[in-house]
Amino acid sequence: MNQDLPRVKTVKLLFVAMDEQQQAMFQMAFKMHNTTNYQVISAGSGEKPELVIVDGDSPSGLAAWQKAKHDYSGSTVVYFSKSPPSVTAPYLAKPIKFDTLFLSLRNLLQGNGVWVAHGNAAQRNNSSTPAQQDAPVQDTHHQQRAGEIVIPRFDPRVGILGAFRDSIAHQRDTAILVGDKPVLAVFPTAQRVWVAVDSEQLKALCRQEHPDIKLKQIPEGNNILERANASITSTMWQMALWTANGRLVHPLNPNTVFRLKSWPNLTRLAPLPESMRLSAFLTKTSVSLNMLYKLMPLDMSDILNYIAATYLTDYLAVTQQVSENATNQSATRATVNTATAAPKPEQVQAARASAAHEKQKSGGLLSRLMKKLLNK
Repeated sequence: MNQDLPRVKTVKLLFVAMDEQQQAMFQMAFKMHNTTNYQVISAGSGEKPELVIVDGDSPSGLAAWQKAKHDYSGSTVVYFSKSPPSVTAPYLAKPIKFDTLFLSLRNLLQGNGVWVAHGNAAQRNNSSTPAQQDAPVQDTHHQQRAGEIVIPRFDPRVGILGAFRDSIAHQRDTAILVGDKPVLAVFPTAQRVWVAVDSEQLKALCRQEHPDIKLKQIPEGNNILERANASITSTMWQMALWTANGRLVHPLNPNTVFRLKSWPNLTRLAPLPESMRLSAFLTKTSVSLNMLYKLMPLDMSDILNYIAATYLTDYLAVTQQVSENATNQSATRATVNTATAAPKPEQVQAARASAAHEKQKSGGLLSRLMKKLLNK
């Protein structure tokens, strides 16, 4: 299998109580979209949809949505109507707009875009794009607000990742213990690491912010180096992914401008969705997270994990550290602007170059995407 080909995600979608004209509009939009394959299924097919869109303006309206929510409990059941629903529900506004439809669908699949009802009426924020301004419900990882997505942040200077980075920075052979049990033995000069625990244990430790960590210097003449079973780069990459877990790495913020110094050797690193496409783009242009999210219609968690992995392995260079907006950023969260904005000329040029590069590998999927993005 050619690992250079970008994977096109398939989303099974079901329409409920929707007339043929509305369905035809969606089908037309799906034919123009190549980064996600929206496969429309029928109710009697026996297949389980990931996304169910219910026409709330149909005669059955709310009753149809409630029945679909019961019948497809594991799916995202969307209320599609001209006016917000009187109940808390994922909400897509009519009429559909081709320029924002797929961003809205992606946000809905990620658990965003939920209209929260207050009493007998729905509370509406001031925005011209309702699907992008709904109040969040509890337990959403990336919370949606008016024209923005609230994302969590993490500090790579703490926890076991912080201890690992500190050992490398001080260029000393160090054993990292948690609860008096060895977890990692770091040999900066040799660029090797002995991972003393299995992957599930290390993953769990990366998710802890304040484990009981002890550092011990490894004396010369030891034989632990002979057991070193990983490189520092591959270990840092994997630990960065596990620690990030869909969060933005400190000190970056959504306006920080960054660029790849060089293409990571992805064949020797832990796999990460969309890493090929992101690498192809970021080697050619400097961009912020705010603009990257608009140019590349990818899952926010995949973007944030990629940024964390490349930044902490020193593949990503910060070209401009823009000051944070104190009202919108904090040590634990930041906001990504989802409002439409035109890309800069150099970013458009880089996107075209990236599209040409991907065309050689993938039959032009990214090229067609960029033509639509640039309205060509």
